[in-house]
Amino acid sequence: MIIIYAQTAAPSQADLSHLSSLGEREAHRQIPLLLIESTLDSAEKRKALDSGAWDYIDRRSNQLEELALRTEVLLRIKIGQDKLKQRIRQLERLSIIDPLTGLYNRKYLKEFLQREIRRAERQKGQIVCMMMDVDNFKRINDELGHLKGDRVLVEIGTILRDLLRGYDFAARYGGDEFTIVLPQRMEMQQAFEIADRIRRTISGETFGAGRGKKGGLQFTVSIGACVFPSAGIETEEALIAADDDALYQAKRGGKNCILFHQI
Repeated sequence: MIIIYAQTAAPSQADLSHLSSLGEREAHRQIPLLLIESTLDSAEKRKALDSGAWDYIDRRSNQLEELALRTEVLLRIKIGQDKLKQRIRQLERLSIIDPLTGLYNRKYLKEFLQREIRRAERQKGQIVCMMMDVDNFKRINDELGHLKGDRVLVEIGTILRDLLRGYDFAARYGGDEFTIVLPQRMEMQQAFEIADRIRRTISGETFGAGRGKKGGLQFTVSIGACVFPSAGIETEEALIAADDDALYQAKRGGKNCILFHQI
């Protein structure tokens, strides 16, 4: 769509204000605005462009032909801009999404935790952060191959999306490790129940042949968790380190279990 704004006299301040008002909203700024005018000097043309017009046509020219040409040029510019913005959005998404699982990646996890920690400090809130690891995943890769292992990771990502609430956060931390963030205050028992539901769902599934299909394999996961704020936990690095320690202890304790970081 193009807006064509025609004037029969030199634009007044009110006219320029009207042009400016058309561009006050983001959606309107994306619509090409073409000004038709016959009395503009250079300074007035500059004011019109500064006020929101994309281009102008001298009314004294061959108006129909000129209008058609300018309109086509503006449309091509608009189409090019839209394609560029779409590509930028795609690149922004790719920069924060793990390409295998479709979950967020480690880079964005760090940004998210930094933001949520600041929010929790400001609002006296709470974050529960969990690190989950597939038990004996190396054996899956060694015995069944990396493609099968990748399929397992994809299906785990799907389970996490299905089980978590809309405001919860899940990321692939790396390899077969996943991070889950519960950003709202809750009782420890509730956080444990969410973690245990994830653990039980994964241990009850068959993987590698498609969810619910025969011919897959079963395995378990271990989960280490930490609550912010906790003594000595002030940054996202400290929170992840505490998760890692709890996960390590869960692995040492026999795997297929959940362990919260002990203060």
